[in-house]
Amino acid sequence: MRILIEFVSKGNYMYENDNYHIQGFLYSLLKGTDFEYLHDKKGSKFFCFSNIFPISNFKFNEKKFLIVSSPIKDLIKTLFERVSSKIGEKIFLGKKILQISNCKVFDLKLRFPWETATPIVLRKEWEIFIHSNGKTFRILTENVNLKKRLEKHKERVCCNFSNVINLDEKEIDKLKDFKVVKIRDIYFSFNKGHGLYEWLEKLKENSIQKFKEFYNEDLNLNTPIFDMISFRKEISVKIQIKGKEAIFIGTMWRNLNVLRNLDKKQKKFYKFLLDTGLGVLNSLGFGFVNISSNSNINSLVSI
Repeated sequence: MRILIEFVSKGNYMYENDNYHIQGFLYSLLKGTDFEYLHDKKGSKFFCFSNIFPISNFKFNEKKFLIVSSPIKDLIKTLFERVSSKIGEKIFLGKKILQISNCKVFDLKLRFPWETATPIVLRKEWEIFIHSNGKTFRILTENVNLKKRLEKHKERVCCNFSNVINLDEKEIDKLKDFKVVKIRDIYFSFNKGHGLYEWLEKLKENSIQKFKEFYNEDLNLNTPIFDMISFRKEISVKIQIKGKEAIFIGTMWRNLNVLRNLDKKQKKFYKFLLDTGLGVLNSLGFGFVNISSNSNINSLVSI
């Protein structure tokens, strides 16, 4: 399910990435509701949002739009109630002043192909730096349990990053009195030589994991997640979070298509992905997908 929120710009502003400010706006709407817990929830939060569009500089009294999607219908209904109660009020997105002017709830029938409106971000692995006996070690791992275990040893330590020793994760237990200095996300980047097959497998793994968490159901998918996919471009997105710049690597796609016949559970799975977004960091506005514009207009269903 989705909600379309309409704004009117109350000034002239440069267009820039507002993901963090949009996320904050949504959390402020949910404060005091049954969904206030999402702010502090770890992992998937099961909502996503588009860029503010049209993507162009803001002009005084110009209309701008935002779409929020989620498989949690009550979440969208709650947002609708809160936004409806604030029509005519002004909000701040960073330094921008926007006036809420309208909102509408709608849904999309499951249909293909899809296209990304915001980049899909996928975490390939973690880069972990460990200090032990005056030396700095670097580990690359995809093991989430190991990452959680090492987080408990994280401390601020001054160390030399100019002479780092690569270490296999199996060798960690041989280190004595070690401290974890830094843990960094490594995102998939085709520009760095990461492979498409591995990306598709990670996308399928992440999608099934989110589906299982949400529905508490198993899903066996013995085929690629998409039968057809067309790469557009890879982009890096810079976001100011609490005064610090974070850089996320993502990819844009067309023709995310499923050509095979789907059974009931598989249809449920793909509708879930359409609503919750693809990849990680959906609640920060990454992985938002639309049904391609050349698909049947009947895929849009008003509620």
